[in-house]
Amino acid sequence: MPNLLNRISSMFGYDALEPNGRRKKTSRHVYREDFHTRGNKHRGLQENAADLVRNLSLAGWMVRRHLDYVAQFEFHGRNDNDELNRQLEALMAEDARPSRCDVSGRFGREKMFRLAEARRVLDGDTGLVKLRDGRLQGIQADLLRDPDKVPANEQWINGVLVNGFGRPLAYGVHKRKGYSATEFTRRVNVTNMIHYGFFDRYAGDQVRGVSPLVSALNPLRDVYENFSFALAKAKVSQLFAMAFYRDSQDSVMPVEADADQGSLDADVDGIEEPRGFQAFMKSDTRYIDLNPGEKAEVIESKQPSTEFQNFTALVIQVALKSLDLPFSFYDESHTNFFGSRAAWLHYERSCKDKRDDQIEMRRNYTQWKLQQWIAGGRLVLPAGVLPSNVRFEWVPRGMPFWDPSKEIRGHVSAIKAGIDTPQRICRSTGTDYFDNVDAIQKAIQYAEEKGVPLEFAMQEDKPEATDDAS
Repeated sequence: MPNLLNRISSMFGYDALEPNGRRKKTSRHVYREDFHTRGNKHRGLQENAADLVRNLSLAGWMVRRHLDYVAQFEFHGRNDNDELNRQLEALMAEDARPSRCDVSGRFGREKMFRLAEARRVLDGDTGLVKLRDGRLQGIQADLLRDPDKVPANEQWINGVLVNGFGRPLAYGVHKRKGYSATEFTRRVNVTNMIHYGFFDRYAGDQVRGVSPLVSALNPLRDVYENFSFALAKAKVSQLFAMAFYRDSQDSVMPVEADADQGSLDADVDGIEEPRGFQAFMKSDTRYIDLNPGEKAEVIESKQPSTEFQNFTALVIQVALKSLDLPFSFYDESHTNFFGSRAAWLHYERSCKDKRDDQIEMRRNYTQWKLQQWIAGGRLVLPAGVLPSNVRFEWVPRGMPFWDPSKEIRGHVSAIKAGIDTPQRICRSTGTDYFDNVDAIQKAIQYAEEKGVPLEFAMQEDKPEATDDAS
């Protein structure tokens, strides 16, 4: 009776818990995410992604397109004091130069943050060490490792010292020796490191980042290998380009036997072998020896086949979804204008969460720079303004109008109706409303000095004339 009840209850349970041999059986244990990417496994994922970017242009393009939308920002002061805003923006522009940003003097600030985004996409996470002189030192994921000697009372997880709640306390930073060896250098306190990565679990379950690109590594690897196989097969199919048909015992173009070869009676049975056909192809000679009634068809190249191309496109579509990229970005002819715009709007929505990570990283950097500017005397705050009260904003670069004449009229109508603002519209198109107004003011003053009239307001459309029915 109990067995019968168990069988009946299992019939109305979750099918996902009963694979019944139809699919791979999953583990009954739930592990912290770092268990699956611990040690060499994390570095294996890192090298796999790096190899694909080196050899498969599609993988590199996916990363670059992601960076174009996620890692481009502009800094703006947002205080009531215009002079303070100008000072902040001037100092931020000055420290953006490679010599004042990167410890190696190679990358400017924006390039540095773009590179940090690229490393977290390919490696899962990365580190930016904040140095005393105001510059940054980039640390790749495989250089964050446990120290050689770990005290018994410390808990290290794949290069990160954590407390009982999984909160990072310090990082074990290594340096390279030669081409592949590493050597421990120092511990870096959490306040001096910007740890930037993809995190999808709570702190107690994930300390190191894991990129969403991991789910696309195998499909991209298949595309890369299948391209090579398809190309090799297509090359083989091009080796034959002629067809010869033979119905008679003698060839149309008899081949004279060489004096050294003697008779064509190769098997010495008293019967001469049928003479083959001879074709001349450039400087080389190719022979096809046919018996009467046989024929050699032209081997036409149908490689790669249509089915192969369609399946490859499907695999690429699946791989692009790992970074939420629309297929129309890859194949511009895939859809029409409205389909492309709809896909782009959905992709813009998906970028917000990733941009928020960039903004948080940049906010950490900005607060650190504010402290340095004030301590070094480069920035003097107005009376009554505390460093914590200084307001600023990192604005992502937007996209220009797709159809300016229609979109601008729509935006003007939305502003008049009170359902949108000039600030938000300018931000979505990659400009700043306040900078625009200041620049327009200067343009008007300059035009007045030169006696040139300017008109910025839109002309209202005149209503079309209609015949009076009366």
